[in-house]
Amino acid sequence: MIVTDSGAATTVLGEGPPRRWRSLARRGMLFSECESIDHVALEPGGLLQADPEAGTEYLWYLIRGDATFHVDAHGPGRTVSTGHAVLVPRGSHGRLESVSSTELIVVTCVPDAVAHRLPPRAPSLTAPARGIPTATNVDHIAYTVPDLDEAVRFFVDVLGADLLYREETIRSDSDDWMREALNVHPRATTDIAMLRLGPVTNIELFEYTAPDQNRVLPRNSDHGGHHLAFYVRDIDEATAYLRKQPGVQVLGEPRLVTAGPIAGDRWVYFLTPWGMQMELISLPAHLPYEQETLHRRFGPCESWSPAQRPAEGDR
Repeated sequence: MIVTDSGAATTVLGEGPPRRWRSLARRGMLFSECESIDHVALEPGGLLQADPEAGTEYLWYLIRGDATFHVDAHGPGRTVSTGHAVLVPRGSHGRLESVSSTELIVVTCVPDAVAHRLPPRAPSLTAPARGIPTATNVDHIAYTVPDLDEAVRFFVDVLGADLLYREETIRSDSDDWMREALNVHPRATTDIAMLRLGPVTNIELFEYTAPDQNRVLPRNSDHGGHHLAFYVRDIDEATAYLRKQPGVQVLGEPRLVTAGPIAGDRWVYFLTPWGMQMELISLPAHLPYEQETLHRRFGPCESWSPAQRPAEGDR
C-alpha cells in the first residue's frame, strides 16, 4: 500500500486512458455526494493523472501489471505492483505511469467537505423525463376538517405538528371566484391553517362552510377516501400511546403483512376524534419489492424533527 498523505480514498480520471466499464454509487441524499468506479486499461507508458483543481480525492488500485507513481513532475517515482493502491488527497498532484500492460480500478469521489458546498443536484444532471416541468417536490397535502380549532389542537398536541400560520377567512360574496378557483360553491367560505408535520411534510387544514356541503366523511372504500400514515420505529409503543388519547379510536391490533411486495410490514389504522382515518406503519430495513426495481419508498427519516431549525436572529 502506498499512501501519499490522506486517509480518505478517491479519484479523478483523465480523458486519456480507455475505460472498460463504469459504476456509479451515491453516498448520500445529494446526487453531488457520489463515487464513480472505473475499470481502466493502460498500455506500457500510459498515464493516469490526478487533477488538483477538481476538488476530489483519488484511489488507483492495480489489479494487474506494474507502474510507477510520481508525487509531482520532478519527484522520484515509486513502484506500484499488482494488489497495491495509491491514494491521493484532494488538491494534490500525482501521476501513475504504467511500466507494463496494466489494469486498474479507479475510484473517483467528492469528499464531504466539498459536497456540502455543492447544490442539491449537480448542474450536469438533467430534469426528469416525465412529469410536471420544473417541479422539485411535493409542497403539501391538505384535508378539510369539521372544526379547524379542534383539528389544529390534535395535530399539534397529539401528532406533534408545528403550527406555522392561519389565514384570514377566504370568501367571495359577489362573483364566482370560489367556484372558478377552488371548485366549491360560489358562496362557500373557508378558514385555513398550515402546519409542519415532522421532517418532510407540510399539512394544510381547511374548515369550509357551504350551502351544499356534504358533512359525511368518506370511508376508505368511498370515492375520495383517504388516510394519513405515520412511520414509527416501535408500532406497539405508538399504538399504546394513541389508545390513551381522548377521542382516538384504534382499529384493532397491529397486523403483519406476510407475503407480497411489502412482506414484513406492520400496520394499524386509527380514527381522530372527528373521524379522519390515519395509520401507523413500521417496515423492515429491506422489502421484497426492492428485488424488482431500483426505485425506493421514501424514509424512514433519522428523527421526527427537522434537521436544523433557524436561529432566533434568522427568523
